[in-house]
Order: sequence, then structure tokens, then C-alpha cells
Amino acid sequence: MRHGTRVLLMVAACLFPSACITGFKHPLGTVEDGFIEPRLLGTWACTDVDDPTRSQITIMDYDGKQYYIESSGGGTSDVSRFRAFATRVEELAFLSLRELGSNGDEEWAFLEYTLSDADHLRFRLVDPARFEDVVDDPPSVRQRLAEQSQDPEVVVGLLSCTRRRRQP
Repeated sequence: MRHGTRVLLMVAACLFPSACITGFKHPLGTVEDGFIEPRLLGTWACTDVDDPTRSQITIMDYDGKQYYIESSGGGTSDVSRFRAFATRVEELAFLSLRELGSNGDEEWAFLEYTLSDADHLRFRLVDPARFEDVVDDPPSVRQRLAEQSQDPEVVVGLLSCTRRRRQP
């Protein structure tokens, strides 16, 4: 994860881009149905499952339905900015997110998030290649995600995060 948490939040490119998809055409839900999880707000120190280089993610409530997310670190000085909103699929919570400043054609990435307690957060990335045959059909994407959310090849472990507390 040498390219910072930008790689966390955006789907990695395939070896043969013309043979696979790198994101989703539609979010998992609508902004109007989005919700803010107060325990998700704050600054998090994160490590990738394959790379111990720390990165930082700051998650803020933008408008009561959407998040503003900044990510930095991971070996680079770049700061990436995203908009996201939460959607539930079955009992699991997901963020549909896309980079700010992107045009309307930019694809969405889906991240499942789990808060084990107030100070520990885990993100898992949904692999869009597993949805290639239904990528244009949002209800089918949701249904397949509900059916296969426990498959480690569909939802891939990505980041483990710890809340950063302000020092007195």
C-alpha cells in the first residue's frame, strides 16, 4: 500500500483493464437514505493488511446524510478527498464513495465497515470484478452482495484502524 490510502478507497486497476471493471457505476443506495454513524466520525490511524505503513483517515459529517473523508500518509504526501454515504445491506454497513472533484462518470467503490468498539474500525473492499455481469443493475448488485458478503473473494480485508485521540 505504498500509494497511501487512496488505494484503500479506490479499487485497484486490473492487469488487463479492458477485461475487467474497476468500480461500480451506481452507489449501493441513495444519498437521501444515507445515514451518519457517529462512532465512525473522527481521525483514524490505519494499516493495510499487507503493508504496515501507517496512514490517516479523517471522517466528518458533511450534511447529516453524507461523509467528507480525507486520507493521507501511507508513504506519500498526497491527500485524497472523498464523499461517501452509508447504506445497509442486510445487517452490514457499507460506504459508497467516490473521489471529490471527479466527473459524473467516475465509478463508485464500496467499503464494508465494522466498528468492534469505539476505538477499532475495519474496512473491507467489495471487489467489483465479482459483479461484472450485473454492474448496470443496482438491485442485482445489492442482492449478490447480500448473498456473498462473507465470501473473502467478494469482500476483501483491507484496513485495520485505531482511533487517534488528541494529546492533552
